[in-house]
Amino acid sequence: MGTAVGAYGIEADSDKAIFPNVRIDVTFGHDKGIHFRYPWIIPGIGSTNIAKNNWEGLAIGSALAGTGLTIGENVTGMDVESIINRGKVFDTVDLKRRVKLYKDHQRNGYGAIIVQANVEDTRLGVQEYAIDKLGVEVVELKWGQGAKDIGGEVKIRELKKAQMLYERGYVVLPNPTDPRVIQAFEKGAFKEFERHSRLGMVSEKVLHKELMNLEKPVQNISS
Repeated sequence: MGTAVGAYGIEADSDKAIFPNVRIDVTFGHDKGIHFRYPWIIPGIGSTNIAKNNWEGLAIGSALAGTGLTIGENVTGMDVESIINRGKVFDTVDLKRRVKLYKDHQRNGYGAIIVQANVEDTRLGVQEYAIDKLGVEVVELKWGQGAKDIGGEVKIRELKKAQMLYERGYVVLPNPTDPRVIQAFEKGAFKEFERHSRLGMVSEKVLHKELMNLEKPVQNISS
């Protein structure tokens, strides 16, 4: 606020231009409808055990602070308790828990819980489910991978889980449904599968299609 002479953003009064009087809340989004008490956001924290095991503190702390927290990619797909019908998510346990923890501690409309979606999440209809069933108002469409030029990867050490993820549309290597691979795994020839997420190939047409898919649930919330 202070400069060599005078002040910006506050009256040039030595008793008023003091640092406790600074405001760092921000408002942004469509019709300036999203309000944060502090100008930061926690980016996508997804399906890893580190994220899952520490979610309670992250969600409650972010909600009480009135800032943004992003549920990262693959949370629904990696959840063995998710119910998938005809290739679309019908119900979840982990995603529902994560959203609820944040929303239960949100105060006076500040902050936002954000649901990110990669290619696999989009195909499963995760964001539509989050908006329509869980009351989520902010989503993030993910196409790239900031840390590396491939999709997300995790190691899977259980055959049944590897097969479940393969059926849900993930790239799983080697193919856990191949009888020869199953036999080799059971004999101990290798001990883990790799689950990969696809890179999104963004175009104006793809973006328009995804926004149209999200339009109906968003209208239901805004009305």
